Amino acid sequence: MVEARETDQPFLAAASSAVITPDVRNATVYMAGFDNNRVAAGVHDDLYVRCLALRAGERTVELCSVDLIGLSYDDVRRIRKAVQRLVPQITHLIVASTHNHEGPDTIGLWGPTPARSGLDPKYMDWLDGQIAQTAVRVARELQPARLVLGRSHCPALSLLQSDSRPPYVKDPYLFALEVQSWATGKVIATLVNWSDHPETLGSENTWITADYPHWVCHYLEHRLGGVAVFFNGSIGGLLSTTGVAIQDPETGELASGWRKAELIGEMVGQVAERALQSGEALQPSSWIIRQKTIFVPVENPRFRLAQALGIFQGRDVLYTAGRRDPSFVEKSVPGFGPVHYPTGRDARSEVDYLQLLSRGRPTMEIVTIPGEIYPELVNGGITRYFGADYPDAPPEPILRPHLKTPYQFILGLGNDELGYLIPKAEWDNQPPWLQGRNKRWYGEINSAGPDAAGAVMENLIRLIEAGQFGPGPAAG
Repeated sequence: MVEARETDQPFLAAASSAVITPDVRNATVYMAGFDNNRVAAGVHDDLYVRCLALRAGERTVELCSVDLIGLSYDDVRRIRKAVQRLVPQITHLIVASTHNHEGPDTIGLWGPTPARSGLDPKYMDWLDGQIAQTAVRVARELQPARLVLGRSHCPALSLLQSDSRPPYVKDPYLFALEVQSWATGKVIATLVNWSDHPETLGSENTWITADYPHWVCHYLEHRLGGVAVFFNGSIGGLLSTTGVAIQDPETGELASGWRKAELIGEMVGQVAERALQSGEALQPSSWIIRQKTIFVPVENPRFRLAQALGIFQGRDVLYTAGRRDPSFVEKSVPGFGPVHYPTGRDARSEVDYLQLLSRGRPTMEIVTIPGEIYPELVNGGITRYFGADYPDAPPEPILRPHLKTPYQFILGLGNDELGYLIPKAEWDNQPPWLQGRNKRWYGEINSAGPDAAGAVMENLIRLIEAGQFGPGPAAG
């Protein structure tokens, strides 16, 4: 933990971005998020890393968003080490993915076949370097700044989210911040946090794009100036743009494809702009930073098989009792033959809780979620259905009631991608299926297991409640 320390130092900020688009002309780029062997045919709009640094008191926090499906905790740790060597004054660095389904496979699961990784080692090394270099550049450009915070729960936001799984809980809240240069008044950066899967273009698209977050950032940068940074939130369940119907104001017809992604992005940008126009201006004075390494039980045989097949290319090695566990058993898997099946218990990951204070008063919070959390774990609404595998499981703690301020930035896929975080009482991996459905629900296919949500939420709530100003858990 880094304790708050009030000082007379000015609030500083800086922001920058860099292109992270893979080279689709000279390499085979497998696209992430839908099916195997979806090869990129071209680039519609570039992918970016966008970083915002905020220095309050003696602590600098840097927030980086990448237009990617997700990054492993191993990649984030590698990025942090590279940054720390060059700019040790960065107190804490967060790297979160927008969960873009129209970019390169940065996890490995969507290669040419289920048995072959979609990761390109050369691209991943270059990517990690681009993210680190951008973070370093931003940290060296800090300038005195002002901060404006805004929030919205405009009804239109929930209409831009489709939900394909009961109990149909959405997370329509949008939070925004803007930093302005103290000297010129110009906008340095705008940050937006909202929840929706970026998969508007669907599985048939083979053109690289950042999907609707591209247009969120495009709108805000053209309207306000500076660098726009978008962070996704609680997108499990499956909150998505796929089932959204939106009318094109120019034609009166239902929008689809690129136009639909553009309209969704512009609408989110407009809501953020309005939220900031009526926002609260503050002068931050210090940070509270709490970070904890956690170990999340992995039961999903698909994840273990991927490890055995080298899909993750050495990332996400399993742990037991807090130590790396390379042990395995020889196992014959139908369709794959004999494999070295890993037997470690847990995946190593991290949760973070940050408070930004103004004159000793908490004004804003940042929470990282290392995966795709179901909105009912954030807002409440966990429901027990006939057919659930663990009908008597105690509910996990709900996040928002534990937060302290009106400005609650929940960064999904923050520092890791563990897949879906599903309430155990709603877990359904065996028939009969929830609500008498004739096939399994999707979430469990890409979840570490029924105890993953509990491991994340219990550690996170303990971090939040560790003492508003007093000592908390040591950084992991």
